[in-house]
Amino acid sequence: MSRTKNQKKPRGGLSRAFLTGLATLLPTVLTILILTIAYNFLDEKIAGPLNNLIHKGLSSQLAKDHFWGGVLNYPEWQLDEEIDSSGAPERGDDLPFSQFIEEIAPQWLGFLLALLLVFAVGIIFRGYLGRQLLKLIESFIRQVPLIKIIYPYAKQVTEFFFEEKNQIEYEPAVAVEYPRKGIWSLGFVTSSGFKTVSEFTGEEMVSIFIPSSPTPITGYTILASRKSIIQLDLSVEEVLRFTISGGVILPPSQLPDGAKTTVQVSPSVETGPEEEDEGVGKP
Repeated sequence: MSRTKNQKKPRGGLSRAFLTGLATLLPTVLTILILTIAYNFLDEKIAGPLNNLIHKGLSSQLAKDHFWGGVLNYPEWQLDEEIDSSGAPERGDDLPFSQFIEEIAPQWLGFLLALLLVFAVGIIFRGYLGRQLLKLIESFIRQVPLIKIIYPYAKQVTEFFFEEKNQIEYEPAVAVEYPRKGIWSLGFVTSSGFKTVSEFTGEEMVSIFIPSSPTPITGYTILASRKSIIQLDLSVEEVLRFTISGGVILPPSQLPDGAKTTVQVSPSVETGPEEEDEGVGKP
């Protein structure tokens, strides 16, 4: 009996330690993952092109003639790619001009400008004039082939997640059997109808967006009959917390009867009475 006890206790302790470590690290890892995706997007799509534009502009012949040579009075030997300091003490700090530009306009400058650009765009387009300008820009975009097909729906998705006052009308969160019968997923009803499928099935159909885990900005869109879904009294935030956490954070209203809180992880895990009794043999 003592052998059985010694075998079960370490196994329970290891499982508890693993789950505690996983639940402790998972929020940090997910946060780092999301921030890394955002950083890579800013760095590659905005900061990188801005850096190239800055370097090309500062090293252009126009800038050499009118700014570096005209305004700042830099001598010609400082504006070329050749290094010549022999016999000329004043040329002791001569550098290739491209290297000089990289020193005065480092890579982080483009990233800083990218952040400022994002903030500036947000400030500009939140005002009345900015909204009117945005309407003009969007009216032009909607006339460009191919782009006019993608842009409106991409805009709706971003508004769904980022707008303070959501412009997309949706019904409360729902549970639907997906991807197969017996497995339930949480999602949002984004529209109703879809005439062809409704006529074929003889039932009212609804479109449901099912966010993926752990990055809910992506997901799946499915059609399901309205009578096959279960409406849930949950907010968007509660559903997203549940999805991002991999189901660890349950909405308070969905806790089992008698439970007061969701799963909590403390730095030190105490052994409860049940675990102490686990594996204890009875004579």
